[in-house]
Amino acid sequence: MERFCPNCSTSLRETDRYCPSCGQKDAPARVTVRQLIGDLLGNVFAWDNRFFRSVRQLARPASLTVLFFEGKQERYIPPVRLYFFTVLLHLAVINFFSTNSLFKISDADRTTGKELVRLEGEMSAIRSVRDSMAAIADLDPVAVQVLDSSYTRLENQFNEVNDTITLILFGEQTVLEFTLYELETLSLDSLAARNKDADWFGSVASTQFIKTYRNPRALTSFIVARLSWMMFLIIPFIALVLAGLYFPKRQYYVEHLVFTLHYHVAAYLLVSIGIIMDYFIGGSWTGLTFVLSLAYVLIALKHFYRQSWGMTIFKFCVLHVLYLVIFLVLAALLMITSFLLFA
Repeated sequence: MERFCPNCSTSLRETDRYCPSCGQKDAPARVTVRQLIGDLLGNVFAWDNRFFRSVRQLARPASLTVLFFEGKQERYIPPVRLYFFTVLLHLAVINFFSTNSLFKISDADRTTGKELVRLEGEMSAIRSVRDSMAAIADLDPVAVQVLDSSYTRLENQFNEVNDTITLILFGEQTVLEFTLYELETLSLDSLAARNKDADWFGSVASTQFIKTYRNPRALTSFIVARLSWMMFLIIPFIALVLAGLYFPKRQYYVEHLVFTLHYHVAAYLLVSIGIIMDYFIGGSWTGLTFVLSLAYVLIALKHFYRQSWGMTIFKFCVLHVLYLVIFLVLAALLMITSFLLFA
C-alpha cells in the first residue's frame, strides 16, 4: 500500500521513517499524551545538551567560532540564539542576585522620611492634648511643662533629620527643592507644581527626579529591562570595529559578527557567575570575572585572527577604547530615555 506524507503529500518508500521532502516523522495522525511528553523532554534535553556543548567550546577562546565556520554547526546552538539566551540569563542574574542598585540615593532617605512622619504624628498628638488643656481654667504647670518639653524635644529631632533635597540642572540652575518630610507626605503633583517657571525639560526632569527619589529600585529594574536592547545594538557596532581593525585579512563581516557574539556570550556568563558568587559568599568576584572576561577576549583575538601578540594587544586596546566610546554613548541614551519614560 502506497504511503504519503500527511504534511506535504510526498510519496514515501517502505523504509522511510521521515518524509524526504519536509522531514516530518511518519507517524499516525492521532497523537498520544506519551508522544507529547516524549517530544517535550526530547527537545528540552537536546537543547540542553547543545547548550552545554556550546559552553564547553566557549571555555576555549574562539574555538566555537572556528568550529562554526568549519561547518560543524549542528551540535551547537546558533550564535544569535545563544547570545539571546545568554543576555536574558545575564539580565535575570543582575535582577535577582545583584546586591547593588544603579541608584542608591533614597534607601536611607525613605527610612528617614517614615521616621519624620512618625515624629510629626507624635507632635500632632501633643498639640491636640495641649489645645484641649487650654480650655481648662486651672492648668497643672507640671503637666504643661512636660508636654512642652516633649514637644520641643520631638521638634528638634524632626528639624535635625528633615534634610532638604535640591535638583540642580546643568550644574547651575536650581529647579526644585523639597524636604524629606514633604517627599514622604505630599503628592507627586504637589511637589512638581513648585517648579512653575521651568521649561518643558525642567518640568519633566522635576517629575522624573521625584519618582526616582521615591523608588530608585523601580527605576533600576526599568533600566535593566531595557538594557537588553543596548546589548543587542552594541554587537553590530563592535563587529564593524573588528572589520576595520582586521581589514587586511579580508574576512567577511559575518565572521566578525559571529566572533563578537561568541565572546560576548563568554563574557556575560563569566560576569554572571561573579555576580552570583558575590551574592552568596561575598567578596569581589564580579570584578575578578570582569578582568577574566577581558583576558578571554585578548586570547580569543589571538586564536581567531592569528596575528602576533604585539599586534593583538595593540588592536585589543584600540577595540576597547572604541568599545568604551560606543558603550558610553548608548548607555547615555538608555539612561536619558529610561529616566524620561520612567512611570
